[in-house]
Amino acid sequence: MIGIFKKPGDEKSEAVFNNFIKELEKQSLEFKSVGKDFGADLSLLVVIGGDGTVLSVAKRAADFSLHVLGINAGNVGFLSAFEAHETEACAYSLKNGLTEVEKRAMLKAECNGKVCYALNEVSVQRENSDGMGGCTLPVSLKIDDEVCDSFRGDGMIIATPTGSTAYSLSAGGAVLSPDLNAFIATPVCAHSLTSKPVVFSSERTAEISLSDGYAGSVYCDGRFFSEIDGKSPLIVTKSDKFTLLIKSKRGFFKTLRVKLGG
Repeated sequence: MIGIFKKPGDEKSEAVFNNFIKELEKQSLEFKSVGKDFGADLSLLVVIGGDGTVLSVAKRAADFSLHVLGINAGNVGFLSAFEAHETEACAYSLKNGLTEVEKRAMLKAECNGKVCYALNEVSVQRENSDGMGGCTLPVSLKIDDEVCDSFRGDGMIIATPTGSTAYSLSAGGAVLSPDLNAFIATPVCAHSLTSKPVVFSSERTAEISLSDGYAGSVYCDGRFFSEIDGKSPLIVTKSDKFTLLIKSKRGFFKTLRVKLGG
């Protein structure tokens, strides 16, 4: 059974959904519309929307080892295998077994006794409020208990190869090929001449801490996760969960050129 999750309240996603189910019916494929509470009864999860929509269901899909196929009804669509106008080709590919899946590494973040998972990135950001929370943050990064960097700035991003084309890229980070077993730590607006993005093995542990008296927020794939202060470091490791993402036939580097306008 194919489950279809579409971005709620979005007209374009609704139109793409209607076109797609017509194509599935032509191919005599079983499907049903699902919400975020989808379960293990599915054989595949099709996500119609932008990258944010895919990210919103990635962890639950990983819990059930579901293959995820994105149809881009958003803006960039790095995580999508098909574009909005390719619903016929998508249904045909599903019917004839022409899709290919790849494992995308996820992050596990631990802070203040809580745990979250992210496909793109985990980030520490300064608060946009009055007082100490609105100041630049004194950030320290350790990799396997070895100090890697210390600086004042707006925060720090730990990104997967999948997330290296998102927030990390905007902050000056390098693009990592999805098949690399590596993560990237990218400073955000560091007030320093020497603080630069660092690529490290995904088997290592990253720890982000703040100096005493300072506070910030931790986000997983753009969603608030936890507060952080000088007494509560953030620990980021490779998760034992994976997102099983259907690949685009364009290939990763062609997708980069097309999506980034090169």
